[in-house]
Amino acid sequence: MRSSASRPQPTGLRPATGGIPFLRLCAVELRKQLDTRAGVWLLVAIALVNCGFIALTLFTADAAALTWTSLSQSASLGQLLLLPLIGVMAATSEWSARTALTTFTLEPRRTRVNLAKLASAGALGLIVMAVAFAVRAVLNLVGIVWQGGDGSWALDWGIVAGSGLALVLLVWQGVAFGLAFLSTPVAIVAYLALPTVWTVLTLTIESLRGPAEWLDVNQTLNVLMMGAMTADDWPRLTVSLVVWLAVPLAFGLWRTARREP
Repeated sequence: MRSSASRPQPTGLRPATGGIPFLRLCAVELRKQLDTRAGVWLLVAIALVNCGFIALTLFTADAAALTWTSLSQSASLGQLLLLPLIGVMAATSEWSARTALTTFTLEPRRTRVNLAKLASAGALGLIVMAVAFAVRAVLNLVGIVWQGGDGSWALDWGIVAGSGLALVLLVWQGVAFGLAFLSTPVAIVAYLALPTVWTVLTLTIESLRGPAEWLDVNQTLNVLMMGAMTADDWPRLTVSLVVWLAVPLAFGLWRTARREP
């Protein structure tokens, strides 16, 4: 009589040995960010804010200032401010919606799931940025026809690359804060308030202005977005990202690896 251990298992119950492919995990995490009402409405809010700033530029700026570059810069605030909140929700949704048990049963390697969240959130940021550039190109034509604008198509690619990298880093910071706090409202408040409070303190307390050159992520990312990075700016950016991105991310990965679903 054969023991139960030697009996062949049904195919449907045989445990997977290779794991879920990483690209499939990224696709699933990207779909999660777009499937929720909060995610959809946040993208709608970003679009409305961008359109509002573009309309303000079209109506108030001089004709010579109506270029593809100026429209792109005026509309970047919405996505830089709001898109990282999708990163926050991507990290906290497993725990707030109580889907962690299902997710981590299908893929027990939690750090791998969290890395997929980082990759998909960064990809979503770049997709939104690309779509926004296309929309601004159409509105640049509107500015030429309607307002007699300059309509220049020249772009400062240093600014474009810096803005894209800054957007991805901010989205990753949102994911890091979400993993660290595992609560959507707490993580959003922390993400918005803590760097802002530090920036205000550095502006009001003179003794903090020196350290702020290395520790104020808003200041270092602003230089990156202006496309004005020098050899001295990259170490400052790295240190600020260690404090505001790497540390909360490392803590969040450690915390989610040990928390009960």
